[in-house]
Amino acid sequence: MNPALARWLYYSAQSLRGENVRGVLADLEVSQRWPIERLSDQQWERQRSLAAHAFETVPFYRERWSAAGFLPDALVTRADWAKLPSLGKSDLREQGERLRSSRAPAGLKATTSGSSGTPIAVLRSHASWAHAHANVLRGWRWHGLDAGDRYAYFWGLALDESGRRQAALRDAFFNRARLSAFDVTPERAREFSARLRSWRPCFAFGYPSAVTNFADEVAAQKLDGRAIGFRAIVTTAEVLKVEQRERLERTFGCPVADSYGCAEAGVAGFECEAGGMHVPVESVVVDLESAGDGRFEVLLTDLFNRSEPVIRYRVGDIVGPAPASCACGRGLPLLGPIDGRAGDFITLPDGRVINGLLPYYIFRPHAKSGEVREYQFVEFSGGRIELRVRPGETWNDGARAAIEAEVTEGLGIPVALVVVDHVERAGRGKFRDWIRSSETGA
Repeated sequence: MNPALARWLYYSAQSLRGENVRGVLADLEVSQRWPIERLSDQQWERQRSLAAHAFETVPFYRERWSAAGFLPDALVTRADWAKLPSLGKSDLREQGERLRSSRAPAGLKATTSGSSGTPIAVLRSHASWAHAHANVLRGWRWHGLDAGDRYAYFWGLALDESGRRQAALRDAFFNRARLSAFDVTPERAREFSARLRSWRPCFAFGYPSAVTNFADEVAAQKLDGRAIGFRAIVTTAEVLKVEQRERLERTFGCPVADSYGCAEAGVAGFECEAGGMHVPVESVVVDLESAGDGRFEVLLTDLFNRSEPVIRYRVGDIVGPAPASCACGRGLPLLGPIDGRAGDFITLPDGRVINGLLPYYIFRPHAKSGEVREYQFVEFSGGRIELRVRPGETWNDGARAAIEAEVTEGLGIPVALVVVDHVERAGRGKFRDWIRSSETGA
């Protein structure tokens, strides 16, 4: 599709959905050059307004904050903000309607990947979505990219036919060519490389693990990755490792820009052309609490979601100390190196390697429908794999049969599905969706 036409279609569709992405992006293009003091004042005003809205209209916050002795009028300084009780994954998963505002504006659900074993759905207002999309596009523009540009998309792909048809329509609309993260075989990589050399995309976008897997196949087959013509590679949703960045730059001959965020709260960081991971403080608050080892735990606040406010949310990620400044000259503050959700590959008992995000694409529709609350794969010595499922409210025999069929197809090996009351946690209490039986005591 012609990029100009694709760009017009994108902005028009977003506007019809109630998301003024173009207008928000225009504002962000201006505010990124403000001094940090002006950005901080704007952010603080939005924090106080959101807190007042949450206290007045959301039962969960009103009850929890009142129990902690907090009233919105007491929110005078940022030190007061830091005293607000944090929001946990279990709160989002279990509180349901008590987290919805009685004056909730229209919006759409965002469903997490469940990479930690616990899928979560959050109702995000259209204003929240508009800021999320605009922050992505502002980050793209830092690298000479824009909405409507052709790009290679390294992402998952639904296993059911309906999901695949929907994905194909979305790919056409967004002017992108997709290589499934679950199907980066030598043959598919060769075919996709040839397609891209002919199609001439501007950039690549997707999981670091998937793009790196493609780069490794290109290099192994002595194909010319630079002939594809990527201006940049933008990674997201996983931790971008140093060695992955190096391999991508070496294979494709272009810069790599990482981005950070989560489905629950939107974009929380985007890497500029000078290498700084900037926080879009116009749209989010990134609170950092000491992890006790020189690093910090991340708490996120979406400043524009008034449908189901996400305030001081413990996303489960850890970051290092932030640099003092960035050579790009933007006023946006910086985030330190991220050590968070990594979508590593999974090695099956027969030696095959699959993308670690495969469980997400199996369980996303079942989580969204309320059939599954939690899940976890447990690998036993001898190669047996058990899938432990904690049922949701709408769990039924049909859901069990569908999951068993999808898992068998996705993994290519039989898996025993067991319904459980809880699934195992490890380390800091965070779920992992694939563990060894030795880690459970079984």
